[in-house]
Amino acid sequence: MKKTLAVIAAFTILSLQASACATDYDYSWAESEINYCRDNGIMTGDEHGNLHPEGTLTRAQMAKMLVEGFDLEYDRSASFSDVSADLWYYDYAGAIKNCMTEPDTVFNGDEIVTREEFAATLVKASRVGYTNPLNPKILEQNFADSGSVTKKYYNPLSIAVEKAYFRGSDGYLRPKDTLRRAEVCALLYRVIESKKGTLIFTWEDLGVKESYTPILGEAQVSLDSAIAWAKAHDAADLFIDAAQYYWKYGEEFGMRPEVLYAQAAKETGFGKYGGAVLPEMNNFAGIKVRGATGDRTEDHETFATREDGVRGHFNHMCAYTGLATIGEVHERYYATRTAAWAGSVENVEALGGRWCPNLYYGYSIVHDLLENMYKY
Repeated sequence: MKKTLAVIAAFTILSLQASACATDYDYSWAESEINYCRDNGIMTGDEHGNLHPEGTLTRAQMAKMLVEGFDLEYDRSASFSDVSADLWYYDYAGAIKNCMTEPDTVFNGDEIVTREEFAATLVKASRVGYTNPLNPKILEQNFADSGSVTKKYYNPLSIAVEKAYFRGSDGYLRPKDTLRRAEVCALLYRVIESKKGTLIFTWEDLGVKESYTPILGEAQVSLDSAIAWAKAHDAADLFIDAAQYYWKYGEEFGMRPEVLYAQAAKETGFGKYGGAVLPEMNNFAGIKVRGATGDRTEDHETFATREDGVRGHFNHMCAYTGLATIGEVHERYYATRTAAWAGSVENVEALGGRWCPNLYYGYSIVHDLLENMYKY
């Protein structure tokens, strides 16, 4: 697959062209990621070993980097009319075609890749495992220029953001901008190592518009308004009945009850459940038993009554916020208290990657549920 000399020649020509107008580009921040890509054969330099990290990225170069980074296999049925067998990127183009979003019959290997195209192709190449974002509105909710994203790239770019594979900056995505190769090295390092489990992302890595919704404090929504909100969303009777306990314990714990009630709506589908947790378990927050290794019914806590289940929800949140618990505490609480971040979580957004592996988890509670509750 590797036609090294041809690769070096192509990189040299394009690198010199790009670096001619980018001599003042500082890439020292990505030095370790650049070395990572060099050491793992993901990026090939010129005859002197220079990767020219200040340069932009062509589609052919993108194909090589993604094929090498994710061990993509060549598909002989995936050909392009403008990619002949004598071109150095012939095999790479064939391997990456199925990862491209609505690929054309021509490849245009020398064309410069935009941020949105790279992010979209990266998502497919890294085998995320799903084709629609968990939150379809993540871009419009967090980036002022989301409207400039090309339609065909919108879903995969949304996935790239919510997985923290791709970041915005200061509330902007700049989807039509080009990428420096230093940035590409950093992106590939983040994705490859996170898939290996050696790099852990948190909600701060999302690069979305900053918001901080406090978990602690007095209620900003009345009990009657919360019940009206629940009924408007066709909530189950058990969920509506549980509201009284959320407002009771919200005052006793010093936590905002509407925050935990919104989280309960997310976890239970407004009390309709439908997953591994059963309604009779009185588990409103998807709390697992200590030592659980799966997502079966028996991997989740069961509480004797609805009130116990709500109190258990608040007690579990105490492991995150550092507040004192009330009454008997379930075993999972003690396991959570051993986490490095235990007792330090102050806002809803920071629950992502902690309460739930989905980094956008906390933001979805705020945007999709809590903000709507305020209207009632």
